[in-house]
Formats: sequence, C-alpha cells, structure tokens
Amino acid sequence: MRLKALALLLLGSAFVSAQNYQIRTIAGVGTYGGDGGPATSALINPFAAVVDASGNIYVSDDTYRIRKIVSSGIITTLIGKGYSAFSGDGGPASAATMSTASALAIDSVGDLYFADSGNNRIREVTTAGMVRTVAGTGTCGTTAPGAAATQAPLCDVEGVAIDTQGRVYFSSNSRIWMIAADGSLILIAGTGGATNTGDGGLATSAEIGLPTSIAIDASGNLYFADAFNLAIREVTPDKLIHTSAKITDTSATGIVLALDNSGQLYYTIGTQRVYKLVQGAPVLVATLTGNDRASYIAIDRSGALYLSSFDSSRVLKVNGIDVTTIAGAYPFGVDPLPKPATSAHLHLNPLLIGLAVDASGNVYFPELDGNLVQRIDVVSPSGTMTALPTPVKLPTGGAFDVQSVTVGPGGMIYFSTFTQVYRAELNGSVTLIAGAPGFPSNVGDGGPATAAKISNPTGIVFDQSGNLYITEPFDSRVRKVTPQNVISTFAGTGHAGNSGDNGPAAAALVSTPVDVKVDSNGNVFIADLTAAVVRKVSPNGIITTVAGNGSSGFSGDGGPALKAQISGAAAIAVDPSGNLFIADQPSAGSTISPAADNNRIRMVDTAGVITTVAGGVFGYNGEGILAAQAALGARSRWQRIARAESTSPSRILSAFAFSRQRPQRWLLRR
Repeated sequence: MRLKALALLLLGSAFVSAQNYQIRTIAGVGTYGGDGGPATSALINPFAAVVDASGNIYVSDDTYRIRKIVSSGIITTLIGKGYSAFSGDGGPASAATMSTASALAIDSVGDLYFADSGNNRIREVTTAGMVRTVAGTGTCGTTAPGAAATQAPLCDVEGVAIDTQGRVYFSSNSRIWMIAADGSLILIAGTGGATNTGDGGLATSAEIGLPTSIAIDASGNLYFADAFNLAIREVTPDKLIHTSAKITDTSATGIVLALDNSGQLYYTIGTQRVYKLVQGAPVLVATLTGNDRASYIAIDRSGALYLSSFDSSRVLKVNGIDVTTIAGAYPFGVDPLPKPATSAHLHLNPLLIGLAVDASGNVYFPELDGNLVQRIDVVSPSGTMTALPTPVKLPTGGAFDVQSVTVGPGGMIYFSTFTQVYRAELNGSVTLIAGAPGFPSNVGDGGPATAAKISNPTGIVFDQSGNLYITEPFDSRVRKVTPQNVISTFAGTGHAGNSGDNGPAAAALVSTPVDVKVDSNGNVFIADLTAAVVRKVSPNGIITTVAGNGSSGFSGDGGPALKAQISGAAAIAVDPSGNLFIADQPSAGSTISPAADNNRIRMVDTAGVITTVAGGVFGYNGEGILAAQAALGARSRWQRIARAESTSPSRILSAFAFSRQRPQRWLLRR
C-alpha cells in the first residue's frame, strides 16, 4: 500500500526567532487566480454551478470561495477569502468567509443560496451583496420538524434548491427539509437512515441515503440524488416517494441533477458523459473528451448546459454538439524548462511529494509532467526552474518514480521509490543504494543494502558521517545504511507501538515513522505519524520523545512540547540551531491516518517549548503575509511550492508543498 504523502514536507535552514516570518510562493502559479479579468484566463477549481436569469454564472471554487462570471466573461469573487472559516453574516459577502459550497441555487429575484457544508449551514447572498445564514447553527446535531431553521443543528449539508414560490429546500443528515414562511423546518423526506427504502409510501417514512443534489420542477415534484445508493428518487406533491432511476455505471463517482425550463431532468455521474432521464431510462446528451469530466451541471433559460470539470479545472458550456470553455486556463501539457519558477504550472503528484534543499539553496522536488511521468525539478536561488536529468526507466525496468528526495554526500541527490533508494548521477543515470525489488521487507539486515528488502521508504536522510537513514512506516521501523553499504534496523522492532523511551532505539516500539532528520550533533529525529509524537535517537542509540504526548489533538502552544498534543507528525525538519519543526498534518498519510488536521507548522525550540509558526486553517490566502496567519492546504489542491521566511531573505524557516487531490465527497457508498 502506498503512503499518500499529500505533503507538508519541511526542509529547514537557519532560524533564530519564530516571530515576524512571512510566507511566499517560490514555485508554481497555483490553481486560483484571475479575478477582474477574463474567466477563460483565470485559474479555478470548480465545484457546484448555477446560472441566473441574466446569464451570470456562479461557481463554487475549491479555494473556499464562490466566484461569479458575468455575461461579458469577467470573473470575480463573490464571497470567500481562500481558507475555511465562518464570518461575515449581516455584512457584505465580499468581506465574509466560508467553507466548501457543495451546492448552489438561485431564486427568482436573483438571490444566491449555497450549502456551506463545512460550516453546517445554508447561507444566502442577496442581490445587494449581503450575506446571512438561513438555516443551521454551525454545529452538527439532530433536528426535529418545527424547529426554527436558524436554530437547528445540521450535519452533512449537501444539496440546496428553490421552488417557484421561493421556498428553500436542503438536505442534511439523510433528510430533506423545507424552510417554511415562518422560518420553521418542515420535513420533506427521510428518517435519517442511509439505505434506500420506502418506495410507494410517504417520503417522510423512507430511508434516502445521502441526498447530495436536489432539483424541483414547476409542478412541485422534487428530485434528489442518493449518492450512497446511486439512485435518483422523486417526491411527488402528494408526499409519496419512488425511485426514478438506478445508476448502474460502475465508473460513477456521484450524481448531480439539473432541470431545464420544460422540467426535463439532466444528470451527471462524474464521468465524461451527461444524460437526461426519459421515462426512467438514461439518454446520452453529451460526451466530453480529454481531461474533462462532468462533475456538476447547470442549465440556463435557453437550454444550454454548463458543466464544471474538477479534473481539468474548467467550466464548460455545451450547446448542442459545441463544447466551449467558459472559465479555467490550467494547462495539462509540460511547461518548457528552464523558466521562472513562479510562472511554472506544476503537476505535483497527489500521492507522493518530497522536498530537499542543498547547501546552495537549490530546492528539489518531484513533479508529474503532462504525460504523468515523474521527474525531479530544481528551483535555483535566482528563481529559475529546471529538471534533473533522469532515466525514463529505472534499472528494475519500472517507470521512474520518486517517493522522497534528499541531498547526500558531495551534494548529490538521492531519492526513494517504493522499494529502493537511488542516487541520481550527473549524467542522467541512477545508482542503486539500497533495496532489492519485492517484499517482504526487513530482509537482509547485516548484509549489503543493495541486496536487502525495504518497504515504502517515505523518508531518507544522511548524517554527517555518510550514514543513510530510511523510514519504513508500514513496517514500523527505521533502518540505517553505512557508507560501506551495510544495512541494519536502527529503530523499531517491526511491531507498531509507542514505547521504549530511555532505552535502545532498536528495542523500542515505533508506530508509523514517516520522516527522519539529523541535527548537527548526530541526533536522529523520527516523525511518528499515527503515534502523534516526534522521537529522538541520540548518538549512543538511546531513544526519547521530544514532542507530543501521544494523544492526537491540538494543545500546548507556549508550553513544554512533551505535554502538547499534535494531530500527527507528517514531516519534520531541524535547523542548525537545533530548533525542531513539525508539519502537524496527518492527512499527509491519509491511507493510514484519517485523523483531523491541525494544518500547522509547529516549532520546538532548544528549551523544549512548542509554538505554531505557520498555518492553522485550510487553504491559501495570499503572499507576503505573516506565516502564523497563513492558511495551509491539506484537502485543497494548491499547486505551489512555498516557504516561510523572515524579513531577512537569507533566513528561511521552511519549504513546503501544496498538492492537489480530487475530492472524495461522493465516494461514500456503503
């Protein structure tokens, strides 16, 4: 199983104080931008979409924003600041924050409603540009019919729709609700159960799975998509429920519905095909090509289809057989190198990202080119981006891939694959350093590293004596390769746990060691992701804990690091002064650690005191701001390599990467 390292991978250099550090991008243009200009030149991460009566298009952007494209083609941000938060009710939407908008709807006067899913609310932006909450308190809980909508706790808020009378409908916690004229909630469908039952009976007695998309026709028929059970169901005006269609396409990742002016129901299932439902049968109406996928659908008054394609970062218009791009300019070819790094379009591997910085300040990281072939890119101190010469195939015959990168003896670049560690030679070839193909691992201790078996080496680093340390997170150990190429187990026994402090590292239990770094005194630091600790092995082989109390969470800033909670140590760095930096972001190893993220870079100083030096919320909120106020990406799809630095550019705190990941909201079938 691969470790899904969605990065924050840190590389430290000189650092004196945790105060007054700023954050800026050093490579990549990201996947957000273009406000005030043509939407076709903008960078956008489109989710839900809707079109108003004047032809203005509203798109929820995966950068925690809703953006508006007017009929002239100019794009602006309507609401959102680039990070997940809740603020601004009662004031202008332009100053407000939001979470992910999973659904959008427009009423007859042009007011926009959206499901602010992360905030468990339904909110409205009026035509005057003011924002307010119309349902939800922001907390997740059980709600009963008759409750005031604005006092009701809501969970799993996904769909929203408006009927011809201007009434708001939304889905929450396997139920569909309507907001009555007096502001109370009326239950329309669902008992809270996640199966697909109750056809032919009252909708309020049926189990309706996960209703993620809602559409209401002029006659009052309500259609909804059950993403759990891959079905389209209908609630008629007499309050009865039945199944209109079952989705049998095994490639479907979800269902999104839209109605045209005649009441014809259209839907997408996350593939390249768009359908309409005719007498219960699917009829193909459009097929996309290339990187485009039909993630969401909207229809204007003329019957033209608008499709958001998350995969290609575009909004498309389908009119008959013509498909045009309405918004989005993210390229999928290969940027010719060399070029200025901050104008390069990065294709970061969503599974594996490593970073390294050499003594001259060159930054190395793996990237996918337009053909999904990996390479190792280099950003020089002057800001020019090039790529290392590397082979198309590895000596094993497999495609070139990179799991982690480090700078080794002589300034040479070393990288790990899923079962080997190689050195990248100046002539473009590679030399095997450790690892023979195949499993199981922990084979070969005491012998040549090139003949040993290693497993998922996610972290690699050299000490000053030329010893190589390799983390094996799925086998709960760290291994060591001497300059003579002899391999041994350095820390851990192969059994997961968190024990053995003040004893030999080789006899201690470690859980999921994902990263390893060495300080100038020869101490080896190990980031243990699922144990939520960082441990240190001294030069005499004794292991101790230096950060984290072993309980996942967030606490302790300003106090002893040993008493603090971290959500998970995804990566670490140590600066020359001995300060330890922790990427407190366990979703970087999401296949093995589904814990919530703190989304922070935290520092443990030489006195053992822990503080936050960057982050705290999801997203991206600009350049040149204080690192402690910066939003950092975990689930979001930032294609950037960034760093935090002091007002003295020579003092770099850390380099880190934001990657992109297709959202998994729809992949919830039981």
